[in-house]
Amino acid sequence: MKQLINLIKFRLQEKVPALKYIDEDWGQLDYYNPNQPVKWPCVLIDVNQVAWTNEGQHVQLGNASVSIRVADMRLSNSNIKAPQAQRTRAEGILDLLTCVHAALHGWTGDNMNSPLTRLTTRKVNRDDGIREFEVIYVSQITDDSAKILYESYPMTAQKIQIVLETK
Repeated sequence: MKQLINLIKFRLQEKVPALKYIDEDWGQLDYYNPNQPVKWPCVLIDVNQVAWTNEGQHVQLGNASVSIRVADMRLSNSNIKAPQAQRTRAEGILDLLTCVHAALHGWTGDNMNSPLTRLTTRKVNRDDGIREFEVIYVSQITDDSAKILYESYPMTAQKIQIVLETK
């Protein structure tokens, strides 16, 4: 899971340069203080849940639910009578959502996870001036960290091969 989060961070850094802060979600937006520990706009990434199945040899496949929280401090007026520049700035988070989705949907960071697929998008209602959307992606990940490793010891004189479990 750590690898998947890091791959997503690097992907967003490369593909969405408008983001000023990209990190794992450890509650930065829930720090109700005038000075949240982020820069705006930001993306916070977390793996919420993984349902595992066994594939044998202690290898598991997991269906991972990946949360991408896109947030910005709302400082501009979006009223139709507001100046166009203010409205454009206020709508910027929607453009960011599109850019984040274009960077992640169908992308796979390595051979240990399947392409990310968007499952849901929801607006998070807040009362602190932060405008936030959460997008949930799913990906199948492979965990072979507990895989049984075997060593082969050929014995050619008698044509016997011994296989020992090393883990």
